[in-house]
Amino acid sequence: MTSLDPLPEDHLPQALLETTARMLRCLGHPVRLRILDLLERRGEATVSQIQEGLALEQAVCSQHLGLMRDKGILARRKEGVHVIYSLGDPRALKVLACVRGSLASVGATSESETAEPPSDDVES
Repeated sequence: MTSLDPLPEDHLPQALLETTARMLRCLGHPVRLRILDLLERRGEATVSQIQEGLALEQAVCSQHLGLMRDKGILARRKEGVHVIYSLGDPRALKVLACVRGSLASVGATSESETAEPPSDDVES
């Protein structure tokens, strides 16, 4: 096959590529990866539990949770006055597993070994 030959019929569909790229962009933030990690361990958590568990300001936590919910990565339900978040798309755990594998391969096993602290910037 030369570089000008058309792609075979079994190439990745455009819709799948776009969905995957949106998920990767959303998960490309340290705070969101930490939220995903926490929810994987706990199964579900209230906004307050996530905020306290990750030592985040309430506004920052809510912005990240809202973005992840909007992208379908997280699901939420109300129970009385509490909003409870859980994993909405199990494919996100595969991204988290890749991150863990990447960290293990370079020997960075704790947050203290990272080069710079996570930013509270919510963009993307």
